[in-house]
Amino acid sequence: MQLNLPILDQLDGCQNILIVGMGGGFDVFCGLPIFFALQERGQRVHLANLTFSPAHLIDGSTRLTPSLVGVTADTAPFPSAALTAALHDPVIAAAARQAGLGGYFPEYYLARWFRAERGEDVTIWCFDKTGVRPLLENYRRLIDHLSIDGILLIDGGVDSLIRGDEAEVGTFIEDSVSLAAVSELDDVPVRLLGCLGLGAEQDIAYAHVFENIAALAGSGAFLGSCALTRQMPAYQAYEAAVLSVQDVPFQDPSVINSSIISAVQGKFGDYHLTAKTHGSTLWISPLMALYWFFDLPAAAARNPMLEQISQTETFREAMRAMMLARRNMRQRSPKRIPLS
Repeated sequence: MQLNLPILDQLDGCQNILIVGMGGGFDVFCGLPIFFALQERGQRVHLANLTFSPAHLIDGSTRLTPSLVGVTADTAPFPSAALTAALHDPVIAAAARQAGLGGYFPEYYLARWFRAERGEDVTIWCFDKTGVRPLLENYRRLIDHLSIDGILLIDGGVDSLIRGDEAEVGTFIEDSVSLAAVSELDDVPVRLLGCLGLGAEQDIAYAHVFENIAALAGSGAFLGSCALTRQMPAYQAYEAAVLSVQDVPFQDPSVINSSIISAVQGKFGDYHLTAKTHGSTLWISPLMALYWFFDLPAAAARNPMLEQISQTETFREAMRAMMLARRNMRQRSPKRIPLS
């Protein structure tokens, strides 16, 4: 069974596609089923992620800027001093270094998984957390380096669809910075936005998210949905990658990817795949297994927050600007979704 992607028409003519985890952490993993599906079609696909690891400290195989590095299975996770500081014990740090272990670094362990399990040397490009201007420059450098003609930003969850006037907004700042940067790449002919894991975030006003999706559908910017199922080889490889990397010491399991896997496996309600979520209440549902795709420039045009952060240099500046802009917005009243 193949992944029935509704965006194949848009991507069909692309020679080099860049799939980017836009919110950081394990977001890049949410793009893996698409990566595998496009590879199966014979297309050239690259992976990148807004990283939560200190990219400026990473000894990568290819460094294009101080805040953009290509991570491979041969990358040294962190310099000795940084690793020792992270683990608070030089003896443990030395043993971890010898074993190829570092701090939180899912991109590196994903590259190692590709080599160990698939015999592939895959570079995971890491964008450091910055403001919009440096991130935009990093995108331009990577686009030139890889001859990119199609970009798919992937959001683990749906906070990339947040406009700022919702009752609850989740962790939308990283996604907004990525969206703002890619919205300015007018020379890239294909720019798409994809969301996976709807319902996995607990601090989102979902009635407002559905209202936002409806507005995008009304403008023609909603490009369709498709579901992951257990029978798909692309999903099976994705699940194996997530579970393998989450099992590495010092990695913080991804609630969103764990919820997606639980949903595809047929779990429902308050089911916990990882110990990380014990003590909280989850609501696993089939909605989490659905991809939602949008035209990126159109989605960005509906987000009034992006203009407020477009000239930021640092991530802290972007965070302050977005919080100020949100305070100055008239908030939509909370709504209940009448499904029960």
